[in-house]
Amino acid sequence: MINFLPTLKHSTQPARNRRAVALCVDSAYLPYASFVASQILEKETTRDFDIVICLPDTDKIPASTREDIRYCTVDFSVIDGLPVGRLSSATYHKIFLPALFKDEYEQILYLDADVYVSAPCISQILDSNQEGKGLMMAIDISEIERKSGFNFHNAYLNRYIALKHQYRNAGVILFNTKRLLEIGYLEKMMAYARKNRQKLLRHDQTLINTVLYDEIGSLSFLYNYQLIDTTIPLSAEFQPKIFHFVGELKPWNTEHGFIGSFHTEYERYIGQHFPAHQITSKTEFELKYESRKKKRKYKNVIRERMSLGVFVGKEKLKHVLSFFDEKSPDNVMNSPKIRQIVSRFRSTIDTSIYECEMGASRV
Repeated sequence: MINFLPTLKHSTQPARNRRAVALCVDSAYLPYASFVASQILEKETTRDFDIVICLPDTDKIPASTREDIRYCTVDFSVIDGLPVGRLSSATYHKIFLPALFKDEYEQILYLDADVYVSAPCISQILDSNQEGKGLMMAIDISEIERKSGFNFHNAYLNRYIALKHQYRNAGVILFNTKRLLEIGYLEKMMAYARKNRQKLLRHDQTLINTVLYDEIGSLSFLYNYQLIDTTIPLSAEFQPKIFHFVGELKPWNTEHGFIGSFHTEYERYIGQHFPAHQITSKTEFELKYESRKKKRKYKNVIRERMSLGVFVGKEKLKHVLSFFDEKSPDNVMNSPKIRQIVSRFRSTIDTSIYECEMGASRV
């Protein structure tokens, strides 16, 4: 018997379909989740799935967003003991969706609130799980870095290499409700979490990749295109269906650059539907610097100060070289070394997408 299942206390409307897209947020991220839902409503004109947003309190939902979105009040207090670091406990909420909605939805496509749906693709994703797997997830950007010949995350990824598992990102997940309940997925995950809190370095993502690694099918990177400095220049080439704003740069807090180009759209939507919600935008450098200061690398004050100085120098140099300005004669992309790095990323992403397409064609 599951004694750690959150409670569904209230719903603004009943389930209408057997499939759903779901987002789980706290009140701070509600405007961004509602924005994602509005994108899906606009782009997916013919829908055979519900759009569900789960949150602790539905009292502050604006009437203008209620009609086609199912808002559910869920009491997640039973999981308050899980480690969250600088994150909200909402990062774990997604793993309970199949158990919470087991009597209503056969499939649930979970989306993080910091994604941008650039083209119709939801029905296509929901139709893609023909393998009978419990979940489908895309490769994580740290795995792409490793496969491209970099060692940024190998210490963390080694445990998954030993399992012969390709590490996945938890920002977009297709859940197969029946399969997950058959294997008692939640009991396994909670048992591991209780005994290994110190090992949950990346929270829910670590939990899923560790406990359910043999139940994860491959989802195309195009459905969870994680944006970093090295993948942004390739976005026009790959034409992703869903962008994922990983890291500290979000479209609602960034003024310039590729990510900042989405800011006006967010500002307009939030201003119309959540006028009391203030969004403050900063430069990429300011956001990265603030994030770096929070992630202290060294206990020694002098060494930490020197490390911050190096970070500032690199960011200023990157700005001077106008990374995203193709017309600049000093464009960093003119560097053979940078071109080689981007080429490696292109090849790794290409391979990942091809493997997903071939896997689908074999079914």
